[in-house]
Amino acid sequence: MTKKKPVKLKPQAKREKPKEEVVIETLPFHETFPLTLVHKDGKEEKVCYFVCKEHLDKYISRYKLNKKYYTVTKTKPRKIENE
Repeated sequence: MTKKKPVKLKPQAKREKPKEEVVIETLPFHETFPLTLVHKDGKEEKVCYFVCKEHLDKYISRYKLNKKYYTVTKTKPRKIENE
């Protein structure tokens, strides 16, 4: 039987901290997705958000949703939690 050679570990490279923080400002959720659709998917209630009315109409026609079983509202602003 041959003996296994010991494995040499490579020294880990030190990570440098980023010099500048990149802050990407995004629009609030309710402005980006102004339309909300709520409908039943089987036994569960499903909530969908849409950018425009055309996308909403396309979703409704694709899944053949009945007007009795869904509601469309404006998206409400969300509270931002402090980290």
